[in-house]
Amino acid sequence: MANNNVCDFCLAEFKGVFNKPEKLSDGHRICRECKNIIRSYGLPVKHDLFQLLVTAQPSMKDMIMFSYLENHNPEETIDKFYPAPDIRLHEGEHCINAAEAIITVQKDRLPNREPARHIADVRKRTIDNIPDTSSRSGAVKVRGTLYETEAAIYFMSDHFVNCHRLGFVRRNTGDEDRVMIVTPNNTYTYLIEHADLFFMRERFFQKCNAAKQNKTQHLIYIRNDNEITITPGIYDIPKSLRPGIYRVKAVNDAGLHIRDAMGRVTDYYENNEHINLSAGGVLECTGEYELEWMGEKPED
Repeated sequence: MANNNVCDFCLAEFKGVFNKPEKLSDGHRICRECKNIIRSYGLPVKHDLFQLLVTAQPSMKDMIMFSYLENHNPEETIDKFYPAPDIRLHEGEHCINAAEAIITVQKDRLPNREPARHIADVRKRTIDNIPDTSSRSGAVKVRGTLYETEAAIYFMSDHFVNCHRLGFVRRNTGDEDRVMIVTPNNTYTYLIEHADLFFMRERFFQKCNAAKQNKTQHLIYIRNDNEITITPGIYDIPKSLRPGIYRVKAVNDAGLHIRDAMGRVTDYYENNEHINLSAGGVLECTGEYELEWMGEKPED
């Protein structure tokens, strides 16, 4: 806040008579554009983590998350940003996201029974997993809530319940109005507002867990020269892992992220067969994965 001519959110300099800064109650200054962006996400206009994230440049978002966790207790951070939802969860689950969602399905696939009302009541026999449809004939839009926990993604509605493994979620698509689940047999497209915030919340939750469990104290199990198992941790390349192409098998698919030397982030998900770890990058793991080194280049 030392420079009164700079927005404390986007760091842009105030210029022109009609672009005067607004001073918030905590002393921070905000430009008109950032204020409008924050309001469009339904967030309160104040200087806080997700307000900074939605107004930041893409290359800055990971740095903002890391900086926040360096200065805040991870358990208190989870309590602050991930409160209990209005429905009961399975024991040990946290609610990462709860977003109003719409999926278009075939009307004749809707079940005639009462759906589960709480995630805690969701069992294999209560899961319908009705995919979306592109047909206009007999199609109906179903409104519900898309919940994400560290265990699964649930679509809870008055008509049916869908439940998906996190590994089938399509990430890094650039879509800001939908969350897509692609399984070997079906596709589930949920229309939501601000899908980018949905995935930012997911990513930050994984970072909170990493910090809470002292993930920098990582552990690698070496099976042979080319095969290892990594547990939750942050791995510098080539300090901890040799660069190259790795075949991946998830033991506990709770999160695997690659940040290259340019700061670009790629999320691994279950239908990826390989990951590319380049020198100068970082591998951030919040689950457990078996890695097999295939060579320095794809053709190797």
